[in-house]
Amino acid sequence: MRAAVYEGTRELYVREVSEPTVGPHDVLLKPKYVGICGSDLNAWQYGMFEPGVIIGHEFSAEIVGVGREVAAWSIGDRVVPNSLIPCGECKFCSQQKHSLCENMQMVGISMNGGMADLVSLPESTLYHLPKSIDDKMGAMVEPLAVVLRAFERARFAKGVSVLILGAGPIGLLSLLVAKEKGAGRVLVSEVKPPRLSLAKSLGADDIVNPLQESISLRLESLTKAQGTDLVVECTGAPGPSSETFRLVKRGGTILVLGICEEPVEADFMTGVLNELSIQFSYLGYAEFPKAIRLISSGRVNPAPLVTRVIPLERVVEDGFELLTGPSSSDVKVLVQI
Repeated sequence: MRAAVYEGTRELYVREVSEPTVGPHDVLLKPKYVGICGSDLNAWQYGMFEPGVIIGHEFSAEIVGVGREVAAWSIGDRVVPNSLIPCGECKFCSQQKHSLCENMQMVGISMNGGMADLVSLPESTLYHLPKSIDDKMGAMVEPLAVVLRAFERARFAKGVSVLILGAGPIGLLSLLVAKEKGAGRVLVSEVKPPRLSLAKSLGADDIVNPLQESISLRLESLTKAQGTDLVVECTGAPGPSSETFRLVKRGGTILVLGICEEPVEADFMTGVLNELSIQFSYLGYAEFPKAIRLISSGRVNPAPLVTRVIPLERVVEDGFELLTGPSSSDVKVLVQI
């Protein structure tokens, strides 16, 4: 079967591999659409995943086989798998802090994922995909779950003002979630004009390109120099991450979702004097059912974020190379299997 196999920095190959085995509590899945995630791009650029792993952790699939002990699932079921498989035994799992699991497995990162003709996963990872969600939108469940968990950790309250730094997939999903949760004014900052226009069409009250205009000055005019209640950092870049300290209002919260590979200067004096809260968030787990409900009901519609669909054979050229290129304005690229 075909699979996209990660071997290291800028080494991703679509090749023929053996079909997976199916254990007694496993299901055999035929992936439909797989999203290319920012963490996939980071691994491509910097090297983060296990060499030899089949990538792909944002995907929808159909069950084509079940293990002998599997009773809750049937061939033909449409599903979305959780990207995190916690051990269930460590101290963090016992406290329901699954994203901190000491012995976690991560689909498409530390174990084989969905960018292949077939993948075998434990039945415990699966969620039913209702008819109201097509296969493309099924691939958006995982990133939406990540954002939902982050907003819960930030103790988001209705009516707060929000600044989102970065209008990539996570930034735009943060915009959709903030609006769905009843945010007050939402400002989105982004350096790529097409992404900025998309943010505006998705409900951003204000947009700003920091290459053309100072975010601080725009905020000063909008908030009378107070800043916003919540700043959501989604760029994963050291400059914007550092700037968050002077963009959030006194007593406000900085929510960090972007994964920055470089050190970030932090203005702790401002943080202390203004009693700021800094909340980091990583992964989603228990939020998968809520993400499915929000997409199914239409309360969150991620469809406009999908800007390109490519075949598996072109995943490097039309996926990774394009998305990491300086001129790309694509948001979410899906790989059709």
